[in-house]
Amino acid sequence: MKYNIDRIFYIVVALFLLLICCGCDQKEDIQIINMFEEIDSIPVSISFQNKLDVNNNGGHLQGVQYYKYNQKEYFFLSGSSDSNSYYAVLKMGVDNTVISVNNILPIPYKHAGGFQISNNLMAIGVEDNRIRNKSKVFIYRVVDPENLPKEPLKIVDRFGTIERATAGCVGIIEIRDYVLMIVGDWNTEHLDFYKIKKERIGIDGDTFELVYSINIENLDKSDWINDIWHSYQNINIIRDESDNLYLAGMASNGNGKNILDLYRIETEDSSTFNLKKILTKQFVQSDESNFNLGAGLYVIDDGNLKIFSCGSHIQEVTRISIYE
Repeated sequence: MKYNIDRIFYIVVALFLLLICCGCDQKEDIQIINMFEEIDSIPVSISFQNKLDVNNNGGHLQGVQYYKYNQKEYFFLSGSSDSNSYYAVLKMGVDNTVISVNNILPIPYKHAGGFQISNNLMAIGVEDNRIRNKSKVFIYRVVDPENLPKEPLKIVDRFGTIERATAGCVGIIEIRDYVLMIVGDWNTEHLDFYKIKKERIGIDGDTFELVYSINIENLDKSDWINDIWHSYQNINIIRDESDNLYLAGMASNGNGKNILDLYRIETEDSSTFNLKKILTKQFVQSDESNFNLGAGLYVIDDGNLKIFSCGSHIQEVTRISIYE
């Protein structure tokens, strides 16, 4: 009899602790969800003048990120062409201007995908989008956007079967004592999780370790708010004040709407990962931009968010849409 009472006691305690943990998760999720819910779904547009040569043949823009340095504001755009992959830097000021176009790799690595800048780490994937069996992810340390690094900190090589080894979108973030990077393959059907110790990222010979992979088709989606997984062209990782991690996936649907889906990244030991979808929100597309062409987000110092999208090419006048 005593054995049964003890057993019941431990079961009750375990259930109580589980409810507390679930309640904490929900409370923290509400805070991050509110950040997204407060963003206006209708964008404002800003224009940039461009006088630099850009190869717009056979390619397009794919990602946009916002960056601040010495009280100055910049945008980074990733792009592809029929000859090479590149990223461009746009400077805000009295005259909003494209200030540089920077080649990454020539053909066959001519397609640069969605990317992320977190603090001063920038991760961009470039892929062979013709054969679709190889890609490279470049990790740069960006400090001054007007004095860019000549070489990346790290390069992650990816080889494999068709479409599985591509790098269509990349997210990166520093969390506690390591850097986490997530790479999505063709149509983001899989996510690959890479890690490296912060202290090792600048050391030659050390590289990001592939620690876990998720096949989206096999994920249990029963506790998601819905079971829709889009072909995300951009993924960005954010974290809250308690170091909980979230993945924002950005895409456009066939009904002229931009879609942002938010997932909690669940992990206990930072070696296995799971996703839970906790928010989906629609944003109005502008005439010049949408989330399939390029998107990204930025967490402001006060805890608010801004979301950005861009058009397909850098023109004489290039516009970026801002949701805030």
